[in-house]
Amino acid sequence: MFEWRSIRMFFGILLCLPLLHLGWLLAQEFRAYLDPSPAAWAEDMQAIIRADETLALPEKPVLVVGGRRVVLWNNLPAMLAPYPTLLRGLGDATIEDLTHYYDRLIGFYRPDILVLLPGYADLHLRDNKTPEDLVDAVRTLVTLNRQHLATAMVYVIAPLKMPLHPDDDARIEAMGRALAAWAARESGVALIDANGLLTTASGRPDPALYSGDGINLNEAGYLRLAMVLREALHQGHRGAAPRRDPDQ
Repeated sequence: MFEWRSIRMFFGILLCLPLLHLGWLLAQEFRAYLDPSPAAWAEDMQAIIRADETLALPEKPVLVVGGRRVVLWNNLPAMLAPYPTLLRGLGDATIEDLTHYYDRLIGFYRPDILVLLPGYADLHLRDNKTPEDLVDAVRTLVTLNRQHLATAMVYVIAPLKMPLHPDDDARIEAMGRALAAWAARESGVALIDANGLLTTASGRPDPALYSGDGINLNEAGYLRLAMVLREALHQGHRGAAPRRDPDQ
């Protein structure tokens, strides 16, 4: 017979295992944040590659790339139907990280529409971008894409204000203005700024549209963002010019 004390200890350890596993995952994630190299997301990239091997990938999809905010946007494909939509969120990558993995993360899918969603890491932990830094990073990625693909349109979603970081509001507003000015000069590029739909009358982010971390959107917030993107796709489709084949 087992002693009651031993049994309690055994089940206590079992109950602690999920918490220990969660702690280990958070520690791994935090180390990735502190690693300035794109290699921090190598395992995440390999996971995407393995998952793709089990899928029938669509031709000329709407491809949405970014970090954790893309990973969490899991209801978007249904919202954008009948557009074939792929979500490829890489860890909590910065724009530079996405550029580093361009060939496999973007070029491999030959998207008709590319949607770029900058994330938290562009403002905190991995980077601390100014508006000029963000425009430079986005410009580099868009230029690289233009050299490789005849993507019909690139949509850049402006950085989102966050309940957790009210001190970022002015910087995020400046980023939106800088991106809008740049996109206005670029053929085949448009900016989507959804902050107006995600804030209260005071101009601060509406907590009811964000998850408990004060950083990422919740289901209601993602629904609003998806509606803005869907409308942009409809408008772009109505005004689209014939798509050039890069092999011609």
